[in-house]
Amino acid sequence: MKTIFSLFVAFLCANLLSAQTSIVISFDINQNGSQLVLDSVLIENQTNSTDTIIRWPLNSLEIDMLSGIEDNIVTNNELQVKQNFPNPFASKTIIEVYNPKKTLSVNVFDTQGKHLLKETFEMKPGFGLFEFTPGADSQYVVSFSNGSEEKSIKMIHDGNGNNNCSIKLQSSNSVFIDKTLKNLAFTYTDGDDLTFTAYTTACYTVENASISGSPSDSFTYTFDFTHLTDLQPDSPARIPATVDETSLAWSWTNVDGATGYKFNTVNDYETATDNGSSNSLNWTDLSAGINYSLYVWAYNDCGVSFPLHIVEATTTTAFTQDEIDLITSGTENQDFDLMYICEQPDSVVLRSQSINVNLDEENLILLKDRMKTTVLGEGVGIAAPQIGINRNVIWVQRYDKGSALIKPWEVYYNPVISAYSDTVALRNDGCLSVPGDCVSDYSIAGNSYRALWVDVQYYDIDGNFVQERINHQYTAHIFQHEIDHLNGIMYFDRQVLENPDKFVVVDGESYGDLPKID
Repeated sequence: MKTIFSLFVAFLCANLLSAQTSIVISFDINQNGSQLVLDSVLIENQTNSTDTIIRWPLNSLEIDMLSGIEDNIVTNNELQVKQNFPNPFASKTIIEVYNPKKTLSVNVFDTQGKHLLKETFEMKPGFGLFEFTPGADSQYVVSFSNGSEEKSIKMIHDGNGNNNCSIKLQSSNSVFIDKTLKNLAFTYTDGDDLTFTAYTTACYTVENASISGSPSDSFTYTFDFTHLTDLQPDSPARIPATVDETSLAWSWTNVDGATGYKFNTVNDYETATDNGSSNSLNWTDLSAGINYSLYVWAYNDCGVSFPLHIVEATTTTAFTQDEIDLITSGTENQDFDLMYICEQPDSVVLRSQSINVNLDEENLILLKDRMKTTVLGEGVGIAAPQIGINRNVIWVQRYDKGSALIKPWEVYYNPVISAYSDTVALRNDGCLSVPGDCVSDYSIAGNSYRALWVDVQYYDIDGNFVQERINHQYTAHIFQHEIDHLNGIMYFDRQVLENPDKFVVVDGESYGDLPKID
């Protein structure tokens, strides 16, 4: 049994003077050992004929259910786009959009970033329903823009389509006055009869199961999908690799019901290489001290598993004499000289791939201490390439920890980002290695596209291996910025969004009183 998501449901009594109460509704899925997940859940109030749709329940969702109020979709006068329903979809799907302006442009892209469609609609300020008809592609990114804001969603098409996709405005109104729009609202009074319908995809078919209830206390509803027998396989599990300085021997567990496995160096099944029934893979002629990434899928006639993402590193080498000379050129309280991207040979260092450090290195502590001395008072993070050493060491000021006035600093050895959020934001950025004259000479804007959260693995100051999800957006940005330095990537490289099928663009965000990343 697998917990999929929880809803925080708030109820208001009809008497406006009474206190607000709340309950938590959780949903489980009962299955036959497969990695089924809920694509969406439809909640219908059978008593007063209102309903709401919970889309893409990959995270906890907060839903307000206000007694006696039908148009309870609260906006802050900003462009809002709800995930389409149904999703996945076979023929057509509906997207609900709140637009505070009269004009809305829609752009549609395929999984490779190809621009498929552009439409401009005139509509009344308020809510609109858009009907999307797919083409031959299996995934789409649909972007809505009203001139000052832009929001996007990713949609999955699991049926057959025509050569060309299309989108049309089905209905538009500033208030909920007709039945179609009223059904988007949800009202609940304690004692009403609710129906919960869960949707999941099994063997390329959308299946559903329903449960009825009238919750007055926190409760978990379990949807029974044990009747499904034709299922996609589970994801394989990692077996530690055998490594040396120049080779990696990857391995993963065999999966029941799988007929074969595919692998790729990026999270893209469509271009993955078929490994047949073998659960091992050997790489040779590699570089020492480099982190390598591998995605592995199990497959059968019903589909593919979730990817197994493995990150392994070849054995690293000791500090060179040049590195030792630089590290020992000052005491722990003396700054390093910074590398600047607009100067030679500094740019060669900043654009080079860094390698891991051995945690037993004699001069590692001095490197760590001098890096911190260099960044204090100047920025919120620093990476070893910025002081001339292509090694995987970073300092990060943790804005998700400490007090309002004191944010602690932490050092990380051999850090790797293993996963990014699907959603990114265009955020303010800057860099100690990009001084002001460099910005003006080359017209480098101070922003970059960044994931809202990241999964990071690293070794801490005590040598412990740690895997951590960084949910705090500003701290996640710092990690992305500094780990990019380890891979020869500068922040202005992230001003052009790549792989639009992997990332969904949201509005740019101001840090307010927070400093730029440096």
